[in-house]
Amino acid sequence: MGKTLQTPLYKTLYINLKKQIDEGYYKIGDLLPSENDLCREYGTTRPTVRQAMNELIKLGYIIRKHGKGSIVSEPKNGLGILSIKGSTAGVGKKNLNTKILEKAQKINWPENFPYELNETQKKAGCIYFSRLRFVNDAATLYEETYITDLDLPRFVSHNLEKNSLFETLNKYHKVEVKEGEQKIWAIAADSKIAKTLSVKPKLPILHMKRSLKTNRNNLIIYSFLYCNTEDYFIQDYF
Repeated sequence: MGKTLQTPLYKTLYINLKKQIDEGYYKIGDLLPSENDLCREYGTTRPTVRQAMNELIKLGYIIRKHGKGSIVSEPKNGLGILSIKGSTAGVGKKNLNTKILEKAQKINWPENFPYELNETQKKAGCIYFSRLRFVNDAATLYEETYITDLDLPRFVSHNLEKNSLFETLNKYHKVEVKEGEQKIWAIAADSKIAKTLSVKPKLPILHMKRSLKTNRNNLIIYSFLYCNTEDYFIQDYF
């Protein structure tokens, strides 16, 4: 007879506390039970309780204050756009919907492109598309992508509305991201970005420029992302 897989106790505690916060049993500013109280209630140890608390901290559900304990914060969700796996991996397909604003098309590189291109790239041209990502139906991430057009047959026919860019490149073209550089700073949303993300003009928006090298020489992926972090914070793990 096989063993029955049981939910780890820290996860049960985390799920229960998260549910209580979501349902308003604990409100913003409330103090959660102490670690000792939770240990007694769940019949467990302090390391287990702390593991559950750390999960809530990662999601922004609580903050810890020395001498006070764990205080309920404004619940937010994390966007994993710092990862080269992309926002699908960071947010989860269940909560993420994508709208193609401009379909993938072969074009010449734009004038004044912010990255230096070598002669092979200039000659090859690029594939360009833009997408708007919705998290729980809220317009959250606008991205423009340029890919060096080197040996990517029929790439423009792929459905990038429902599929991950990186998974598509790997599955159909054997392209893998090996390393990259990304620069992040806050900007004031201009009229175009404000309209796209349904926010007020001049609202602070997180802007990221990303250059990703692949397993193919000169095939580089350039992305320009604009993220509304009003309801979602940016997260990564290391």
